[in-house]
Amino acid sequence: MVQRKLTKKEIEEQKEQQKVRAKASRAARRSGKITKKEGKVSKSKAKTKETRSQKKIATVRKSRQ
Repeated sequence: MVQRKLTKKEIEEQKEQQKVRAKASRAARRSGKITKKEGKVSKSKAKTKETRSQKKIATVRKSRQ
Protein backbone atom coordinates (compact mmCIF):
# COMPACT_ATOMS: atom_id res chain seq x y z
CA MET A 1 0.00 0.00 0.00
CA VAL A 2 1.38 3.38 -0.99
CA GLN A 3 0.88 6.36 1.31
CA ARG A 4 -0.14 9.60 -0.30
CA LYS A 5 2.04 12.65 0.13
CA LEU A 6 0.95 14.99 2.89
CA THR A 7 0.33 18.61 2.03
CA LYS A 8 2.30 21.32 3.81
CA LYS A 9 -0.82 22.35 5.70
CA GLU A 10 -1.38 18.79 6.97
CA ILE A 11 2.27 18.51 8.05
CA GLU A 12 2.00 21.79 9.98
CA GLU A 13 -1.21 20.60 11.68
CA GLN A 14 0.47 17.36 12.70
CA LYS A 15 3.44 19.24 14.14
CA GLU A 16 1.09 21.45 16.18
CA GLN A 17 -0.83 18.42 17.46
CA GLN A 18 2.44 16.75 18.46
CA LYS A 19 3.52 19.88 20.37
CA VAL A 20 0.18 19.95 22.23
CA ARG A 21 0.50 16.25 23.13
CA ALA A 22 4.08 16.75 24.34
CA LYS A 23 3.07 19.72 26.51
CA ALA A 24 0.16 17.77 27.99
CA SER A 25 2.28 14.73 28.82
CA ARG A 26 5.00 16.89 30.43
CA ALA A 27 2.43 18.74 32.52
CA ALA A 28 0.82 15.44 33.53
CA ARG A 29 4.21 14.04 34.57
CA ARG A 30 4.85 17.12 36.70
CA SER A 31 1.50 16.83 38.43
CA GLY A 32 1.91 13.08 38.92
CA LYS A 33 -0.98 12.16 36.63
CA ILE A 34 0.52 10.28 33.74
CA THR A 35 -1.82 10.14 30.76
CA LYS A 36 -2.47 6.66 29.44
CA LYS A 37 -1.07 6.07 25.99
CA GLU A 38 -3.58 4.57 23.59
CA GLY A 39 -2.98 0.94 22.76
CA LYS A 40 -0.28 0.40 25.36
CA VAL A 41 -0.76 -1.72 28.47
CA SER A 42 1.29 -1.00 31.55
CA LYS A 43 3.26 -3.91 32.98
CA SER A 44 1.40 -3.88 36.28
CA LYS A 45 -1.94 -4.37 34.52
CA ALA A 46 -0.54 -7.04 32.24
CA LYS A 47 0.56 -9.17 35.19
CA THR A 48 -2.30 -11.03 36.75
CA LYS A 49 -2.27 -11.66 40.46
CA GLU A 50 -1.80 -15.31 41.26
CA THR A 51 -4.48 -16.50 43.63
CA ARG A 52 -3.11 -18.21 46.71
CA SER A 53 -4.26 -21.68 47.51
CA GLN A 54 -5.64 -22.45 50.99
CA LYS A 55 -2.46 -24.42 51.75
CA LYS A 56 -0.26 -21.43 50.92
CA ILE A 57 -2.43 -19.13 53.03
CA ALA A 58 -2.12 -21.48 56.01
CA THR A 59 1.69 -21.60 55.58
CA VAL A 60 1.92 -17.80 55.44
CA ARG A 61 -0.24 -17.41 58.55
CA LYS A 62 1.92 -19.93 60.43
CA SER A 63 5.12 -18.16 59.51
CA ARG A 64 3.74 -14.79 60.62
CA GLN A 65 2.81 -15.98 64.12
